[in-house]
Amino acid sequence: MVRVKLNVRYRDLDTLGHVNNAVYLSYIEHARVVMFDEYYRKYGNFHFVIRRVEIDYLKPLYLLDEVEIYAWVSHIGRSSFTIEYEIYNGKGEICAKAKSIQVAYDPMTKTKTSIDPIFMEYLKRYFVESKETSPPRDRC
Repeated sequence: MVRVKLNVRYRDLDTLGHVNNAVYLSYIEHARVVMFDEYYRKYGNFHFVIRRVEIDYLKPLYLLDEVEIYAWVSHIGRSSFTIEYEIYNGKGEICAKAKSIQVAYDPMTKTKTSIDPIFMEYLKRYFVESKETSPPRDRC
């Protein structure tokens, strides 16, 4: 599991004064980049495309809120993997839950491919088999 902290910026806000729904995609993308940072530095890029993203907005985030994003791999298949996310505000209240499905991709053939064995092992480091009743942040 990975934990990322950031602050809500003014540019993240919509006209109602809370974080715009589309910005949550950037927040979870940032957590995903942090998750794979070590792999990319050691082995280079592993290509995948985003197949699906779903977000449940539970509570708004506001300007200068300290945001904590937790991300973990919840499923690994032959050619795809799922990452789940929870986003908390500075008070420790859960504000959003999200899930993204990534598909291994060969940019030369422009088709899906199998997950590389080295990347597969890397994914397993972040795998959480089943969500317990306690929030994942208690397990970091």
